[in-house]
Amino acid sequence: MHDASLEELCLQRPRSIAQLLRVSGFGERKARMYGQQILAAFDRFSKGGRAAPLPEKNSRPAAETLGLLREGRSFEEIARIRGRQVSTVMSAVVSLVETGELEFQSGWVAEDRQALIEAACARLGVERLRPLKDALPPEITFQELRLVVARVRWEKASAIKATA
Repeated sequence: MHDASLEELCLQRPRSIAQLLRVSGFGERKARMYGQQILAAFDRFSKGGRAAPLPEKNSRPAAETLGLLREGRSFEEIARIRGRQVSTVMSAVVSLVETGELEFQSGWVAEDRQALIEAACARLGVERLRPLKDALPPEITFQELRLVVARVRWEKASAIKATA
């Protein structure tokens, strides 16, 4: 598909073959060949499913981060040891949690903050972080939000796989 078709597909997010046929670049043939898979992908996305992140999960930096976490190191220590920014380490951890390669540790985010973030996720969904951050008290950090959302996304994806 051309980029323009993909962009329009993402903007329109069709929920039926009839709606898919209104997307530029989709005719009867493409709708017949790919329609059900596209609609299923949008359905999974609307329920919190995500595409698997690319190779990070088996990369050496991810493995190093995992090893340091298992040693009980903090995110700040890992960043210092690896010569990276804390935000870079956090991105790796979030990705590992979201793919299920790393279990969320309750000690990363205080229970009361987890509860607030989870409630916001239930109300607003987990597709976008900015609306969640705006709905939460300012003392909740973006890092805390990202970690809890990663766990919630993983749980939703696992539930979808279990029912499929």
